[in-house]
Order: sequence, then structure tokens, then C-alpha cells
Amino acid sequence: MAHCREKICRYFCRNKVVGKCWYGFANGVVWPIDINENTVYPKVPPWPYDDRGWWSEDIRARIIFYDSNDLAAVARGTMKTYEPQPYASMDIDRYLFDPGFDHKRKNDIYSVQPALIESTVFYTLLKDEQMRKKSLVHVWMITN
Repeated sequence: MAHCREKICRYFCRNKVVGKCWYGFANGVVWPIDINENTVYPKVPPWPYDDRGWWSEDIRARIIFYDSNDLAAVARGTMKTYEPQPYASMDIDRYLFDPGFDHKRKNDIYSVQPALIESTVFYTLLKDEQMRKKSLVHVWMITN
């Protein structure tokens, strides 16, 4: 949670897919989702593109800001889960060491947490690189 524009807002920091999306493999091979007896399945591509799932043209690290009142309305049941929309987002790839998604290493953003040190708020981002068994912490100090 952060104080945004004199209000309390909720933010999420994750990888955000952008561009054309498809269900299939990371190399662009589309897997059919309208299954019937005539469905022809494509050949599964070799590693590292053999994971089937939802993919997109690009993956960007972003901090996405939501109005906490909208999220509270969802919790109360007065708003549908898909109704809250972000009012702002900040692309943070340019601030990250080794940004983006690498299919071989499968690096990903893990979490963002605020830390209060002597009345200054620092935001930490843990970037988890599963294949190398290493993590990297990025820290931001938010100022006016």
C-alpha cells in the first residue's frame, strides 16, 4: 500500500504481458483451444519453448496502481472482480538489472514490499531467477 495523490492506493508489481497474445508455445506456435474430433495439434517445439500456456509478444515489468476503494468494493461484493481498473502504471524495465523474460532462465519479478527506514519509504523488488538459484533486490526511494 502507498499514499498516492493524497489518498491510499494499492499497487501491484508484476510482469505485464503486452501486444498480441496466444495460447500455445513461447516461440509463437498456437495450440488449438476449440477442441473437437477434427482438431489437428501442432508439434511441440524443442526446449526452451516447450512450455504450453498463454504467451504474448512482449513482457514488461510494471508497477500498476489501483484505487483501494475499488478493491474494497470487490471485497464487499458491490463490484465485480474485473471492474476495478488501474488509474496509472509505471514501466520499470529501464531500472532493472537484466529486465524482461528469458525463456531459458525463466527470470521473473517475485514481489515488491515497502520498507520504512527513518520515516523514508523505500520500495524493494525481489527479482527471482529460478534457474540460477539467485535473487536480486532492487530498491527505490520515493520522493516528491
